Amino acid sequence: MAARAIIDVDHFRHMTGNDQALQAEIVQLFRAQAELWARLLIPDAPVQTWEDSCHTLKGAARGLGLWALADACEDAEELARAGAVSGPGVSRALGRVRAKLAEALDALPEFAEASGR
Repeated sequence: MAARAIIDVDHFRHMTGNDQALQAEIVQLFRAQAELWARLLIPDAPVQTWEDSCHTLKGAARGLGLWALADACEDAEELARAGAVSGPGVSRALGRVRAKLAEALDALPEFAEASGR
């Protein structure tokens, strides 16, 4: 089974009408916002804080075709909805979100090079 790409480039191109200027702007906005979201993804924060961050990040990730990041965010959200507010499960889930976010941010320059930007 082939590994799934970090960024579904075809999806992102479709969502942006293959407008390279728009793609560059979205990637730039995602990078800027990711810094804010990452600061809120801590298990000691109030549950509403990290849950809201995961929810927002999930939507942005889906728009870019960052499926693994979106899935990690959804898993963390499900913990919050189930009433988990702290503990090792929350720490693992938020650690996974942070790891997938870092992976996505590392992959974005590859996307820019592949798209000729």
